[in-house]
This record gives sequence, C-alpha cells and structure tokens, in this order.
Amino acid sequence: MRRKLLFLYIITLCFSTISFSQKAKIDSLKKELNHLTGDELIDAYFKIMWNSRDLSPDSTIIFGDKILELTKNKPDFKERATVLNLVGIAKRNKGLYTEAFENFKEAMLQADVSNNQIQKSYAYVNIGNLFFYEGDNYEALKNINEAQIIAKKTEDYILIGYTYQVLGNIQLARGKYELALEHYQTTLDYRLKSKHKQLIASAHQSIGEAYLQAGSPYEARAQFEKAKTIAIETDYESLIYTTEASIGETYFESSKDSLGIVLQHYGIAYKGFLKLEQLLKQAKILEKIARVYLVQNSISKSIEAANKGLEIAEKLPAIQEALLLSDVLIEAYNKREDVLNEAIALRKYIYYTRLYQDEEKMRKAQIIENNMVLAQKQEEINELNQQNSISKEKIVYREYALISILICVLLMGVIIYLVNQQKKRFKEFSQTLKIKTKEIQDQKFIIGEKVVQVLELNEKMTEKNNELKENLVQTKKIHEQLARSEKLAIVGQMMAVVAHEINNPLNFITNNIIPISDNLKEVDDMVKDIAIDNKEELQEDIEESILLLQGIDDGVKRIREISQDLKNAVKSNHGVPQPFNINDSISTTLNLLTKKYKYDGIDLQIELEETLPEIICLGGKISQVFINVIDNAFQVLKENDTLENKAIKISTKKLKVDRIGISISDNGGGIKDLDHLFEAFYTTKKEGLGLGLIISKDIVVQHKGSIDAFNNKDGGATFTIQLPLEGIKE
Repeated sequence: MRRKLLFLYIITLCFSTISFSQKAKIDSLKKELNHLTGDELIDAYFKIMWNSRDLSPDSTIIFGDKILELTKNKPDFKERATVLNLVGIAKRNKGLYTEAFENFKEAMLQADVSNNQIQKSYAYVNIGNLFFYEGDNYEALKNINEAQIIAKKTEDYILIGYTYQVLGNIQLARGKYELALEHYQTTLDYRLKSKHKQLIASAHQSIGEAYLQAGSPYEARAQFEKAKTIAIETDYESLIYTTEASIGETYFESSKDSLGIVLQHYGIAYKGFLKLEQLLKQAKILEKIARVYLVQNSISKSIEAANKGLEIAEKLPAIQEALLLSDVLIEAYNKREDVLNEAIALRKYIYYTRLYQDEEKMRKAQIIENNMVLAQKQEEINELNQQNSISKEKIVYREYALISILICVLLMGVIIYLVNQQKKRFKEFSQTLKIKTKEIQDQKFIIGEKVVQVLELNEKMTEKNNELKENLVQTKKIHEQLARSEKLAIVGQMMAVVAHEINNPLNFITNNIIPISDNLKEVDDMVKDIAIDNKEELQEDIEESILLLQGIDDGVKRIREISQDLKNAVKSNHGVPQPFNINDSISTTLNLLTKKYKYDGIDLQIELEETLPEIICLGGKISQVFINVIDNAFQVLKENDTLENKAIKISTKKLKVDRIGISISDNGGGIKDLDHLFEAFYTTKKEGLGLGLIISKDIVVQHKGSIDAFNNKDGGATFTIQLPLEGIKE
C-alpha cells in the first residue's frame, strides 16, 4: 500500500512540474489585472484565456465573458470572433454542447462582420466537431468541407492542418483507417510547415491513433512517444495525459501480459483529465480502465469504473462513449450472472445504439435481448415444472391417505387424469414455444446474412465502378500518348527528310563560297598593283567580304552538324540490329539538349571511356532511352529554383561481363517514390504523361539490359543503364 501511495505521489509531482510554468504565467497575469485599464486590460484577459484553454475551461469562459462585455460597444475590436471560438471550445470541453453551438454560430457572424476568414473557418471546424461528437458524421463532414475551402484560400498552414485533422477523426470513427492515416499525414505536413510544435505533437498523436485502430500497436506506440516528448517540451499538459492513455492502449492491444503497465498509464491519464476537468476524456479513459479490469476478472472494479464513466457520458451527453460503457456493463454483469442488471444495461445499450444510428449493432443487441427474454421464459417454465413435480408428490401422498375410501380413490383418479391432461398441454405449449423461438432466431440470422451480403455486394459494385473509372482515365491517357507518339514519329520522319534535303543547298553554298573567296583574293592582288582613287577603302571592303564569307562557311558547317545530329537522333535502323557507338549517341543527344537548356546554368561533367566497344542494337531506340533519361535530368534541375550550382554528370564504362555501363546523375531534389518510378502514368514533372521511363525500360529489357535508379547521399538521383555487347542479334 505504501509503495502505491509513493508511486502516485511521484506521478503527481512530475505533472505538477510540467504544468508549473503555464500556471505561473496565468498567476502573474492575474496579479497585474488591478493595475491595468482599457485595451491593456482586455489584452491581459485574452492572454489568461489562451493560457487557460487546457488547464481551466472555467477560467476561459469567465475571462472570455468579461472581454465580450467590455467590447460590446467597440466595433473596432477585431478579435471578438476569436474570443467566441475559445469560449465555445471551453464549454464544449465541459459538455455544454448547446451553449457551445451558440457561441460558434455567433463567432461565424462576427467573423463576417470583421472580415476575419480564418476565425470563420475555425467556427465551421468547431461546429463540425460538435456534430461529430454527437454522432452526426454527415453534418460534421459538411461543415469541415466548408472550413477547408476557406482555409485553403487563406493559405494558413495551421488552419488547413486543423481541417485535415478533423476529417481524419471522422474517417477514423467510420473505420476508414487508410483514409484517416492519409488525412493525418497531410495534417503533419502542414504543421511542419507552420513549425508549431504543439500542433505537430497533436498530429503524431492522431497518426498513432490511426495505426492503433488499424491493428499496428508498435507503430502506434512510436508515434505516441514522439507526441509525448514534444508535449512535455512545450508544456502541452492536455496532450501529455492523452498520450499516456494511448501508450497504455498499445500495451493492451499488443499483449495481455502487460495489464499492470496498462493500468499505470491509464491511471496517470485519468488523474490528469480530472485535474483539467475534461469530462469527455474522463469518460473515455474510464471505459478503457473498465475493460482492463474485465480482462483481469476484477468484475466489481470493472462495474464501478464503467458506471462512473456512464454517468459522465449521460450528462454530457456523449453517445458513443455511453454506448461503449453500456457494452462493458453488459459483459461484466453477464460474468457475474446478474440477470436483472444485465437487462438494465442492455436496454441502455439498445437506446444508445438507436441514437447512434448503428443498425448493425442494433440488430445484434435486439437478438441478445430476445435471447435473454427467452431465457427468462425458460426459467418460468422450469419453475412451473418444479411446481408440477411438487403437486404430483402431494397427489401421491394423498392417494395413500385416502386409499381406504373407494369413492375418494375414484375422485382422485379423475383429479390425476385432469392434472396429466393439463401437464400434457403445458408440455405441448412449451415445445411449440421452443420451436417458434428457434424459427424466429433462424429467420433473424438469415435476414442478418442477407443484409451482410447486400452490403458486401454494394461495396464490390462500388469498387468495380471505381476500377472502371480508373481504367477509362488510363485508356484516355494511353490514347493521348499514342496520338502524341504518332505525331512525334511523323515529325521525326519529316526531320530526317528535311535534314537530308537541306544538304543540297548547303553543298551549293559551300561550293560557291570557295570560288568567290578566291576571286576576291585575286581582285585584292590586282588592286594592290593599280593606282586608283580610294584604294585603301576598296582593299578594306575586299578583306571584310573575305571574312564574311568565312563566317558564312562556319555557319554552313554548323548547320551541317545540326542536320547530322537530327538524322542520328531520329534514325531507327529500319528494325535491323547494327553496330552502334554509345559515346557518339550520348554526344549527339547532348548537342541537341544543351541548346534547349543553354540559359538554365546547368554544368555538364562528361566522362566517356575512349576505348568503349560498339554494341549490336537498334540504335534509334537506344538513342530514345538516352534522350528520355538525360532530358528528365535537365528538366528536374531547370524546375529547381533553390539550387545554386546545378550539375549533370554522365559517364560510360566497359564492364567485366561483356556489358556497357552508363551512369547519368544530377544534384536535384531526388526521387520521392522510387517504388513507382517505372510505372505507367507516374510522373513528378509539371507536364507529362509519365510514360517516358516505362517505354525506356521496355527498350532496355528488349535489349537484355537493365535500368535502375537510386537517390544520392548528397542529394539528387542517379540512373544506371547496363547493355550487353550483343543484346539483339539479326
């Protein structure tokens, strides 16, 4: 007993220390109130409200009412909506749902008056939360969606994260664990952007809840521990107790051998919620404590905890908690074989099931109640049978007493006959009752199975519809890509024709440049020997013309190089494998792409092995792979505005196993999802269908090679391609 008291004292001391700084701040503000007036007094009241929001809901309500009273004739006071929202939250935490609802509606009106869109969104969220607590998920989702529309317009990370948090809570209550986890992860992302530690801790807590309900207690515990650590660092006392309860639940779900540890965590959480006067959380933790006692077969303690929690839940009212606590009481009284109290608890369970609009639970509860009624009827039948047995014994004794009187014997015979007839009729009635009862149970079971089958069929139909929609979208994308590929093929053919046809005029220009240049030189020599006016000017013009012809010749050579690069890039080898130079193909690709990205400040580091052997392949297709992968690297760096030194490194090497290795690296942001990189329609580019890499992979595999990707330690990503020397033969 002393050890338990010492343990409780240490726990109390720990949490007193945790909340000391926040309480000290509130006490300091209260001391200053007597020396403040006007706006300074209102500001002090507001600070006390904010710091009391978790520790003392009553203080939040009192000082909030004072602010509302002081500012009722101040139209320039812009924080009235904020104060109303805080007061409403405090009343909600005390279970005053009707009053809280009125505060939130008033907050919404005041937010419209002051054009405070953020507080209007918070009011929508708070109203949605109220509907969620009362079990009306439809109204809850409707209000949260309104809040999210406003939040995204304001670009307030904290507010957007809050809306996703409540959406996750609603989906979690519906059993949609993956969807809830997705909402909670989005919440964490926005809160990390806001750098608000207490909200980050709350997001970790929610992610843990999703993992726990999905049946992953170890992953859940890791999230709860993160939330608890941040909560202690920031003096977030309410969340500290919540994480204690959640950690205890992970031990309960993972091993029934740790019930002592579970009760320790639940005990700390319950004492904390008592101190903070958070009634809803008190009801929740009492339900968990009652279930642990039930597992330990401590029936009296389980009933005591469940009744205490049910009393709180009924006062709030908190329908979901009342439903769970009633369920615990049914099981506890059943173990104790207390039929009367079990029936009372069952009626409460049925009542709250109706309120919660859960037809499946209602059906199960009704079956249980019918079974109990039948059991009571069976007991009555047994009592009647017992009474009949007693009457039979009395009749036997009476026969022995009156055996000497013949008239009495005959009379007794008549009586016995009547009793036997009555007993026979009673047995027939009892047998009929049992048959009818069994038929009713069978019919209910069949109806239940049909309901389940209909629900499953509806779910399958929904899944099939979603699959058809997804297939339709993918089919449209494939058609778009095919059309695009067909256009590109036509453009490639046209480019090859243009590149070929342009050579004739280029040859004509080149052939004319040389004689013109020679003629100008001869004219220059003649002018030197002739005495004419403006001789020097004429010689300068001739020299300038010769230089211009050299410039034209250089331009023609450049056009010829570009033409050759285009022909190399689009040629397909007509489907016949031929010797192919990897280094030349990469150089041609870079000649084309560097012109496209020449103003983006991207540094190229080229390390091509000079003695690289040629490979037997379809050169046009391998060139297409290089264009896809290298162009992706250029685009990633072009879209990265935060990187100062952008660089791409390309290298080739002859490997030992008669293969050529190609490496293409960049120092961009890396690849977010490596697992889906080579899947159809997966893309991270602003524009694109996500088919380039899967086509590239098909080409490499066709050549019996391999293509892989990984993220670099120092940032960026690397693609590696290996091709055999003879991947495809004629």
